[in-house]
Amino acid sequence: MIPVLATIVICAGLLLGGWALIWAYRRRPTNDALMIGAIVLETVLLVQSVIALLRIPGADLAEPVTFVAYSVGILLPLPLGFYLARIERTRWGSVSLGFTAVVTAVMTLRLLQIWRHTGV
Repeated sequence: MIPVLATIVICAGLLLGGWALIWAYRRRPTNDALMIGAIVLETVLLVQSVIALLRIPGADLAEPVTFVAYSVGILLPLPLGFYLARIERTRWGSVSLGFTAVVTAVMTLRLLQIWRHTGV
């Protein structure tokens, strides 16, 4: 796992989440720019997960199973939020996309914590 990339993912997830929730507060459905932002964030998440999974053998992780579960599970919320935002063309679609973007930021933070906490 690359800490700089994880920090970028956390910031991007929070920015996308805030942007989508502001959009929802304004009672607007998602637009193409929000959806492109979600696609870019998911691509960066995929790159991060692949790098993290490839670096596991050299790392001395205290919880490797949890790390693998988070690395794979982090790829699921954002496509779900994307799908819900596409079928729900009201402000609630923006809420679902914003919520799932924040969830990915929190899951990335947890991945970073597990990565930094090595075994004794």
